[in-house]
Amino acid sequence: MHPAKWEMVEAGGRTAQSFGLNRLLGRIYVYLYLCSDPQSLDAMAAELGVSKASVSIACRQLESWGAVRREWKKGDRKDYYVAETDLGRIIDNGLLASLSKKLDSAKVQIERSLELIAGQGGDSEEVEFLRARLQEAEKYRARFAGLLENPLLRRIL
Repeated sequence: MHPAKWEMVEAGGRTAQSFGLNRLLGRIYVYLYLCSDPQSLDAMAAELGVSKASVSIACRQLESWGAVRREWKKGDRKDYYVAETDLGRIIDNGLLASLSKKLDSAKVQIERSLELIAGQGGDSEEVEFLRARLQEAEKYRARFAGLLENPLLRRIL
């Protein structure tokens, strides 16, 4: 691999890691972005020096976000991957959708916890503190979810 390409692949890994993501996700995305042809799992594993299983798992995650897509070559049973180059599409179809699902899940958990508090009764200092924090968390979650649904933000992205 060309040293310039390697530098960018490693930078992609560091960037992903800085956002709390698996480093390999960033490395694979940048690697595919900088490849002119679709790449197989075997080729990516060899180039990046990681296991094929790790590459497969990361590619499935990237695919679920719309960051990469599979391509097939006639007569070849292997899966090949290419990077999505439209960042807006990745954000809109992948990352925002994934984030929305996580926010929906957080809403369910907050509601469940508030129901447990209501069902258990009691007005101890600890219960009141917990109730206040959960209500505050729900306000922030709802604000953030609303922001993600804002048509202006969607248009900008």
